[in-house]
Amino acid sequence: MIHARSISNSILFVGDDRRMSQFGAMPVVAAGTPSLSDLAKAGPETVAGHPVVLFETDGTQNELEALAACVAAAGGRTVFIALADENLPLARARALSEAGATDVLPVDVDGAALTDILTALLDRGRDPSAAPARNGTILAVAQSRGGVGGTTVAANLAVALAADHKRTAPPPRVALLDLDLQFGNAGTFFDLEDNGGMLDLLSLDGLPEPGRITRAVQSSGLGVDVITAPAVFVPLTSMTPELVTAILAALRGAYDYVIIDMPRATLDWIAPVIEAADRLVLVSDGSVPCIRQAKRIVDLYRETSVSLPVDLVMNREKKPIFGSEMLKDAEDLLGLKVAFWNHEDRRAERRAVDLGQPSASRRGKSRKAYRRLARLIARSATENKKTAE
Repeated sequence: MIHARSISNSILFVGDDRRMSQFGAMPVVAAGTPSLSDLAKAGPETVAGHPVVLFETDGTQNELEALAACVAAAGGRTVFIALADENLPLARARALSEAGATDVLPVDVDGAALTDILTALLDRGRDPSAAPARNGTILAVAQSRGGVGGTTVAANLAVALAADHKRTAPPPRVALLDLDLQFGNAGTFFDLEDNGGMLDLLSLDGLPEPGRITRAVQSSGLGVDVITAPAVFVPLTSMTPELVTAILAALRGAYDYVIIDMPRATLDWIAPVIEAADRLVLVSDGSVPCIRQAKRIVDLYRETSVSLPVDLVMNREKKPIFGSEMLKDAEDLLGLKVAFWNHEDRRAERRAVDLGQPSASRRGKSRKAYRRLARLIARSATENKKTAE
């Protein structure tokens, strides 16, 4: 049966009332109108009180406009399931999806099959009504050079944040967003293949509804939902400032933490990412070229956000027992103290990637280290928000 914790209200059915019997014991109520167009004319706000709306449709323009109106009225709190004839043209099915339909199912789908589909959707956290809107913390993870381990830190930090909670409290919701559109591989750390979610968002003519953005995520099974980079080559300019702003707003509202794996490129859509970020986690090593590049990144990002807090992480390096002149010079140049040292353990990192299980999810020194980093950043982020308030 549908989880009571996920759907506390009834499911609204819009269509021929004679179909009500096919839903069996599901908590479905009839809207009393044969089409979404009629419902929209009567007042699209009717849908706002229902977590799920099932509606019969033939995908005509009137129906698409009615769907868009109802989706807007629901404010991202309702899942819309279209029920259509199996001969519905593919173009119309795609148009329904673009207008805000979560899924398009056969009109004669029975209650058992529909229960399984809705349960899967809700278990993956795709029901916008399942939780109140959040004001999540956005953490941008950048690296001073390729190969320094920025994606490794991003993936492990996400896992550590998801696991760091009291047993009596629900775990925080954590999302990992891979914005390295051309070479991103954050999904491989969780053994996830590209599901086409990001490509779908990039291919839209307009801006997506929040529900469509959250449906692009994949559950890792480790408490982290991931939006992977496209598996196919896409131009970096396919992302726009408006689209990335919409994506971040939707994720901030649905998650407690949003970890962004940043690209090593300077683009116009990077500015809104930095403006939205609560903190920048800058991954580097202690080499002179790497520190100089780190300085350039900090200066560049602070042109966009002057007060951006930066946590400098020295990755794959052991903290020196005694302070060195080189370290002092590096901190003076950056105007930052090293927030965290993460000792190199390439064998554990390689094994973690091969298994699709980040080091932070497995017992060992790496898990302890990343949990310390997660607590440090979470505490700093909380203090910054309190100060801002």
